[in-house]
Amino acid sequence: MNQFVFKEFKLILSEAVHLLIKNPVLFIPKLLIAFFYGVGTLFAMGLARELYSFTSFTTEQMLSFDFSAFFSLALLLMGFTIFTFFLDLFLSGLYPIWVKLALKKKLSFSKGFELFKPKIIPVFFAGVLLWFLITVVSMIESFLLIYFDLSEVGIVFSFLITFLFAFLFYFLYPKIVFENNGVKENFRSSILDSIKNKKLVFLLSIIPLFVSILKFVLAYFSNELVFLISFWVLVIATGFVYSLHVVVNQIAYEKLFSKNTRSSKK
Repeated sequence: MNQFVFKEFKLILSEAVHLLIKNPVLFIPKLLIAFFYGVGTLFAMGLARELYSFTSFTTEQMLSFDFSAFFSLALLLMGFTIFTFFLDLFLSGLYPIWVKLALKKKLSFSKGFELFKPKIIPVFFAGVLLWFLITVVSMIESFLLIYFDLSEVGIVFSFLITFLFAFLFYFLYPKIVFENNGVKENFRSSILDSIKNKKLVFLLSIIPLFVSILKFVLAYFSNELVFLISFWVLVIATGFVYSLHVVVNQIAYEKLFSKNTRSSKK
């Protein structure tokens, strides 16, 4: 990995930091998403503890257990998680436009939304498809880890899968928003362009990997009330890092594929 790639990486990172400092409102959407995921994590861990304690219940305790309330809360959590997932997808599609406007010193959340409207369905479809692919690969990974008795290194493989998907589909959302191609072509071109610029994209993909590591640590800190302050500090950190990622993502796209962005609809 030569010096030019590191120089380009540092330049993109520096430009992203400066843009966020000049436009701190760009932190707000991802901080909101981080907060929602944080609430969901605490909620899920609370239900998990309740379910785990159920295994040690006496017959009398089992008979008095309010199953309807438990399942109602589980359904509420499922609904909240789905809502947060689609809100995150929505914002992931909006950020390329917001960053592009901010680079032109014309940042406007409302104008960004108007420009994003025609791309909402393609972004949602691509996001759900990407989630499905990750889920299938993760299930295969889990099966293989159990089959070969490698469960103790499962988290390492999970992070490798996260990094692989972040690398291969690094430019997916900017491509959907700015290039008038079908979803299939956007997936294909994202993979090809990531491989073509593999050294730079490898470094850039470390940022979303770091977000995944923070999310994993969040789950650990949510186990004990004494760690609650640390938990919310990590939630905020996740929001800031993810904000940096989405800004870096669009700046990298602008620098590597400026012809596409110039030819796109303003």
